[in-house]
Amino acid sequence: MPRRSLPAARGLLISCFLCLFFGSFAVASTAVAQTGAIRGHVVEAPSAAPLPGVLVTLLGTARAAHSDSSGYFSFPAVAPGRYELEARIPGGTTVRQTAFVGAGESVDVHFRLASRAVSLVGIEVVGAPADALERLPGSAAVVNGDELRIRQPLSGGEVLRSLAGVHVQEEEGAGLRANVGVRGLDPDRSRTLLVLEDGVPVALAPYGEPEMYYTPPIDRMERLELVKGSGSILFGPQTIGGVLNYVTAEPPARATGSALLQLGSHRTRLAHVGYGGTWRRIRGSVGLLEKGARDVMGLHYDVRDVTAKLGASTRIGELGLKASIYDENSNATYVGLTEAMYRADPWQHPAPDDRLQIRRQAITASHEAEFGATARLRTNLYAYHTVRDWRRQDYGFNADSSAHVFSGTTGNRNREFHVIGIEPRFRMTWISGTIAGEFEAGARAHYERARDQHINGLTPTASDGEVRDDEVRHGRAVALFAQNRFFVTDHLYVTPGVRLERFSYDRNVLRTRIRRQTPAGSTRSPEDVDLGGSDGLTELIPGIGTAWTPSPRVTVFAGAHRGFAPPRVKDALVFQDTRLGSDEQVPQLQTLRLDAERSVNYELGARLTPLPFLSLEATGFLLDFTNQIIAPSLSAGAVADVQLANQGATRHRGAEAAVMLDIGKALEQPFGLVARVSATHVQAVFSRDRFLRRGSDTVNVRGNQLPYAPRLTSSGSLAFSGAHGVELRADFTYVGKQFSDNFETTEASPSGLVGLIPAHSVWDASGRVRLPFLPRATVTGSVKNLLGATYVASRRPEGIKPGLPRTAFVGLNVNF
Repeated sequence: MPRRSLPAARGLLISCFLCLFFGSFAVASTAVAQTGAIRGHVVEAPSAAPLPGVLVTLLGTARAAHSDSSGYFSFPAVAPGRYELEARIPGGTTVRQTAFVGAGESVDVHFRLASRAVSLVGIEVVGAPADALERLPGSAAVVNGDELRIRQPLSGGEVLRSLAGVHVQEEEGAGLRANVGVRGLDPDRSRTLLVLEDGVPVALAPYGEPEMYYTPPIDRMERLELVKGSGSILFGPQTIGGVLNYVTAEPPARATGSALLQLGSHRTRLAHVGYGGTWRRIRGSVGLLEKGARDVMGLHYDVRDVTAKLGASTRIGELGLKASIYDENSNATYVGLTEAMYRADPWQHPAPDDRLQIRRQAITASHEAEFGATARLRTNLYAYHTVRDWRRQDYGFNADSSAHVFSGTTGNRNREFHVIGIEPRFRMTWISGTIAGEFEAGARAHYERARDQHINGLTPTASDGEVRDDEVRHGRAVALFAQNRFFVTDHLYVTPGVRLERFSYDRNVLRTRIRRQTPAGSTRSPEDVDLGGSDGLTELIPGIGTAWTPSPRVTVFAGAHRGFAPPRVKDALVFQDTRLGSDEQVPQLQTLRLDAERSVNYELGARLTPLPFLSLEATGFLLDFTNQIIAPSLSAGAVADVQLANQGATRHRGAEAAVMLDIGKALEQPFGLVARVSATHVQAVFSRDRFLRRGSDTVNVRGNQLPYAPRLTSSGSLAFSGAHGVELRADFTYVGKQFSDNFETTEASPSGLVGLIPAHSVWDASGRVRLPFLPRATVTGSVKNLLGATYVASRRPEGIKPGLPRTAFVGLNVNF
């Protein structure tokens, strides 16, 4: 997008935001005073016998009723509009229905519920019901399974970059590493975003080292949930950028299976087989995934994943068990291209002998018990073990930094993590007089251990050798949280919440390099040591949100909450690398007394459906950091040009908007044609004085744009669905220009590490068609980067990382 078009795009975004707010009140004012009613009947499936005592809730309001002895219930005096009703059997299943109530109209709703069923759904961040987004006191998004199946994403990042407020930094093209930033936050390793799978953390060490080197495979997901506002207060420890939850599919009600085989350019492949069902009170499924490539810009990788879920309905409640094994091998590298290499051949691999191996085993046990019809206690016990071994060949640059000079040695960065925790959550709905509410509270006890080694190899492909650095880190955390949604009226909700986090940690260095002055001269050699240190912090994290739904077509929401992220253990406890005499004792570790990262996050927005085929959403936001810590990690690249400390303030302010138009419904056509457009404008800057060294100069970077925080991003899609199972979709993504360092350097350095990252656009296309002679079989196809754009996706960790080249896939999916 040309520079002169940015003010126009910004103006369009602001205009959309203001129109949406004024439109919200206009639509709300059209509500008709005359009321209607909802009546209903609940029967057991498959016998059709009446079910008494079923709790039926009019979602989005404070109204609830129980079915009588004949299975009937009613809601008199209901305002005209669209409603979602939920019927739930204690210890059984939950079913939802939609009712459209007209002025003076009485609507009948019928539920068929199985009296015994097993639910394996984990902790949800948003939820699956049709009104889930409307009930949240803040901005959120859900990508459902239908969209995932038609889009056929190569990675989760491909899907996330289509959501308003989200920026995804590509790294190796295949999306094996998630780098997700929200509202101008640094996307490096998704450190500022809490990433969950079925409500359970998946980062290496959620408190002490929250890097996302492992990313849940999008190929086995049923849904993605993203919460950016005050609704994230129930989750932790990261509450700054929001919460991203990967949701896996529940086992099917009856025995069914599926198989997908996909082949593509660059010798890519994917095979996914799943089978599951319900047998009496036991429900289960198993899925096997294998995918890989042989030449994606010189990258080759192999991924294998096995996931199994099992549940049973017992006298003491619902029991669930989920286990997964993940194994990844690739020649991924930190090394990027220099400017000269990128111009000569942007698709070359600069370090083909590097090797990354990730192995992960995870298990989650769950128990859910009900107390009456309105209260539930769900407890998750989780544990996982991750090994991340990365062999990287040592290198430097030639005289003009236009090319790499590799040595005959390697540096192996090997890490191992153990995580275990338990988290009970209690949820209850209540009514007292004219006020009702939904109360949720819980606690978490969490332990994590990390083993970190740096091993020097003596050949270009050596994975073993001399141990240069060796250390162990421990973290212990206890969290308490509570939130209550008060239904002040049938259409106004106020949701205060609070979270208390206590994190204590220690670091034990067993071997490291020591500077010594000996009679023969100065040395810096590895020595066996026993250096230790410990520290901790306690943080109170309040938040409040409100949502006003004057009609089923309008939701206005606002929220404020405190953001929190604990410091990384290896950043907070440091070894002072001073020169010692030959007989001097090595000093113990020192604490930098790093505070937690803190921010105050505000947002104000609205969701509007003025017509059955048109929906809009707009949100204004402000993230005000009082202490953003810049960690000097290798993956942070040129951003880490400042000594680690409590670094001061940054401010992120902007607006995001999304529009969805169902053209087929608007034209009353039998086919579906849905267009979606979203855009985000964010100004993320250093908001106070910060003086940094640049060569021999000292520079105040106050007012500078933060690295990897493009001011404008946008995305859109057009999806068609017709007869005979034909589905077609086109997607585009636009990412504005970005700076790669704190100084807003525009001229590219010869090494490729620093310089402006120009704006770029990417188009994708995908399609599915059901075979007429084999109704359970579907042929799929997709093309990523349809127009073959060549662009710089990133300049980190260590040089230019180009975006994925044009890549095409074709596949066959069979259900059985």
